[in-house]
Amino acid sequence: MNHKLLKNIAFTLSLILIFNSSFAQNFSQSGINVGAKAGVSKLLGEIPYGFSEIINEFDNKVGFVSAIEISKCISPRWEIGAEIGFSVLNGNTYNPEFSAEGLQAGIPKEINNPAEYNNKLFGQNIFFRYFFKLADTKSAFNPFIRAGGGYLNYSSKFKYIDAQDEDLIFGKGTEGYTKLSTPVFVVGTGFKTSLTSKFYLLTSVDFNMVNYDFLDVVHNYDINGERLDLFGLYTEIKIGIFYKFEKSGSGNSNQNRSRQGSKSSNSYLPFSRWLSDKKQ
Repeated sequence: MNHKLLKNIAFTLSLILIFNSSFAQNFSQSGINVGAKAGVSKLLGEIPYGFSEIINEFDNKVGFVSAIEISKCISPRWEIGAEIGFSVLNGNTYNPEFSAEGLQAGIPKEINNPAEYNNKLFGQNIFFRYFFKLADTKSAFNPFIRAGGGYLNYSSKFKYIDAQDEDLIFGKGTEGYTKLSTPVFVVGTGFKTSLTSKFYLLTSVDFNMVNYDFLDVVHNYDINGERLDLFGLYTEIKIGIFYKFEKSGSGNSNQNRSRQGSKSSNSYLPFSRWLSDKKQ
């Protein structure tokens, strides 16, 4: 089966799970939260699994990130959700010293001119979010942590700064170059700010990890010409506005039914009609 189709099926199933989640009986009728987020992103570096150093062959710049999120509470403090996002990583160097020169396919043996990279990441992930207060607490500061995972699709460009946009040294997912996608794992923190009973803000800092040294579009090699075993790490700082969709009357339906039941049952008590007439 097509690899991309498998990813789309998995993501669709996660959305179905969110809409129909009933892990906690009291939350089986809870609302669906939908929102949009925007902010900044930046590559932190590519790191050996022993955390001995952080490798940066570029001066990494701040990029733009945006995302759409849908979520649902499954308990008083836990929330499950799915996110579709777009993030830009970029950087440059005026004194290029790349370990991949002459080793990575498509990379020349010598790069002496200023160079830059631009990596557009389109991803989707599933996550769990835990609130330290009750999720529905009306507060200006309701902190949370979250963790999840998904896939990234790359549209990557590595070129000389003075070259035309389409004149690349190397790329992925662009015209003339093969496509690339990798798993991504996300951990983060942030806080929720209530605005009204329906609207709220989310402010978050996420750390995204990929098991591949390609976030800056250039691989990394040791002095013996062997590929280094690294993972890439980039961060996203986002703020978003959300709206909670609820079924009409779901919040007080049980209470209303109880009141109506009590009222209707009282009307059949002995002498109830006589007492009602007496009051009038």
